Amino acid sequence: MPDEKAKERASSAHDDLRSDLEVDEELGSSIPRTLLSGSYGRDTAIQGIKDVDIIVQLTLSKEEIRSQAHKDETEQACLLRLMKKAVERTGRIADTKTARRSIYVELPEEINEIAGDLPALTLDIVPVLIPSDKEVDPMWIADRELDEWQDTYPNSQLKDSVDRNQASVKIAGYYSYKSLVKMIKAWKKVHFGSNKYPKGFILECMVSQYHNPTADQWIDAFIDFFQNIQFSFPDPDNLFSIPEVHDISNQCVITIPIAKTIEDAKRILKKMYWSLEQIILAQTTADNDLFEAAKILQDVFGNDESLGACFPLPEDERSNNSRAMPAIIKGSQHDIREAPEFG
Repeated sequence: MPDEKAKERASSAHDDLRSDLEVDEELGSSIPRTLLSGSYGRDTAIQGIKDVDIIVQLTLSKEEIRSQAHKDETEQACLLRLMKKAVERTGRIADTKTARRSIYVELPEEINEIAGDLPALTLDIVPVLIPSDKEVDPMWIADRELDEWQDTYPNSQLKDSVDRNQASVKIAGYYSYKSLVKMIKAWKKVHFGSNKYPKGFILECMVSQYHNPTADQWIDAFIDFFQNIQFSFPDPDNLFSIPEVHDISNQCVITIPIAKTIEDAKRILKKMYWSLEQIILAQTTADNDLFEAAKILQDVFGNDESLGACFPLPEDERSNNSRAMPAIIKGSQHDIREAPEFG
């Protein structure tokens, strides 16, 4: 779950900035609404919250943007330039850079200090044009590299995420869909570290497509999720194309590749299928040795508390007070030639 200080910092970073943009002297009259997007907006962020996506909806027409464009400047580049200047006018940022579809914002030190030692937070300000109504998708997003407008679905991504979550079974008081998204992001942190792939958004798309909303135990939720992926892509070694998944918006018809290359896709799927085997092994082992089952699950979900991803061992085992039987009777925990007593 996100750290409380991380949530406080995120709120401090976006609340006043959004309010200032909505009353900006030049763009404010064309901004009917700003809304939070990305994992923070959908409540699927974990731990430190590294970035916050802010959608800025604009009533500007393409003709109005074209009339403000510099010589040889595309409509898309013009909109991002106007957005960048508006963000800078708020005075609430340390630096800005124009990205492909957004304005990347670095925050002042006093904002980042709110979260103590957590990594710095950044913002992505994403301007979109409203073709008809501020609550109706698709909207148009500026792609600076392709010099074109593309459809985007910020409203339905948020709504469908909420609906999907509330349609899932509650496990230990939590709806399972968004919880599983957070858990699989933590799983990625354990096995892929800071590697770019698999991206958190791609994992969220995979959970939305392959999770079992009726699973009533966490272990079953994971088994069903990984098995459903395996049914779709049973042979990673013989992939001829990169697997694709649906966007989390039910309205969006496009699919998204799970990785940049086939080799990356193979690594992701193989790690998922290995994890599936280990979880099933742990489930079987738990019938006779809860401690060993927990150790297996630590291999899957982490054993380093400093990473914020550590599957807990049974409390009594941490104090070494209550093994079910002496090791000399039960057998070595490390010698595979020696069957445990129940075997």
